[in-house]
Amino acid sequence: MIVRFDGSPRGGLTGILLACVLLTGSVSSQEAQTPVPGFEGADPTQWVMVEDLSDEFDGPGIDPKKWNNNPPDWGPWSWKPENTRIEDGTLRLTIAYEEHEAKRPAPGGILVPMDLYYTSGIVRSWHTLTYGYYEARIKGVPTFPGSSPAFWIYSVDDEMRALGLYGDQEGDVTYAEIDIVELQQAEDIDGDQTRRYPVNVMEMNLHKRVIEEGKEVWKRPNKNPEAQKTKVFADFDPRDDFHTYAARVTEEEIVWYLDGKEVGRKPNTSWHKPFHVTLSLGLRYPHVTYFDCPYSVGRCPVPEEARRDGYPADMEIDYVRVYEPRVDILH
Repeated sequence: MIVRFDGSPRGGLTGILLACVLLTGSVSSQEAQTPVPGFEGADPTQWVMVEDLSDEFDGPGIDPKKWNNNPPDWGPWSWKPENTRIEDGTLRLTIAYEEHEAKRPAPGGILVPMDLYYTSGIVRSWHTLTYGYYEARIKGVPTFPGSSPAFWIYSVDDEMRALGLYGDQEGDVTYAEIDIVELQQAEDIDGDQTRRYPVNVMEMNLHKRVIEEGKEVWKRPNKNPEAQKTKVFADFDPRDDFHTYAARVTEEEIVWYLDGKEVGRKPNTSWHKPFHVTLSLGLRYPHVTYFDCPYSVGRCPVPEEARRDGYPADMEIDYVRVYEPRVDILH
């Protein structure tokens, strides 16, 4: 699915708050400032904020009761707690040039050494939710191409095993991920590695792993775009200002929003696991490749493209707000 978007920042949230004041005529100033879901058509009386998954980032530092900023590493860069901080009322995730060696998993379950060139920042919620409305206000990273801000929710394998939710039968989903937004990826156009999408193109995709013929098989959006891929061509550069990115997840469907306006919708056939809310700043083209990687790892760095120019660089998050439906209203 491909969408072209024309909208303004925070329009949906402001409109809903104003409507509440005009209709009641008796809302106190404190109540009027209470955050509500920012998508068009939202009924704020039907949603309850999940405090354990929400944060205005107005405190002196990252709340350790809400956020894990040192999860296990994956991919051709490393997470560092030092690359996450709160400054001037926003969460800053920093990607930095930093040569180091680390081990990464290769086929067969072995760990192999890898020379890496960047570290970055991530926060992942300690708590989980499945069905709800997830919204964050984000400003992109100045460096492009090379870095990709992301707001996403996903299941953690070890937790799913401990809860008996991992799955072991034919057709079971063992892993589920909803990308609320991935910005500035500079993905190749139709497989042509010499042509790349510009900075205003963003993706809102679905990923899963499924048991087929006794083996776990990845189901990626590029191979199943009708069910798993949404590409949005925005009329703005995400590096210039803050915008709201959101998804509403129900048992039946997943709906994506950009500045309160719907930009994508898919049937929810597989995404029913407890999800961790995650904000991260990943490495992308030209610093990462999927081709000719040593030890047959899935992704690896491109040493000849590693450089200090443009780094360190920050993505900014004004807030993340998560809501669950009142009285189990999941539609």
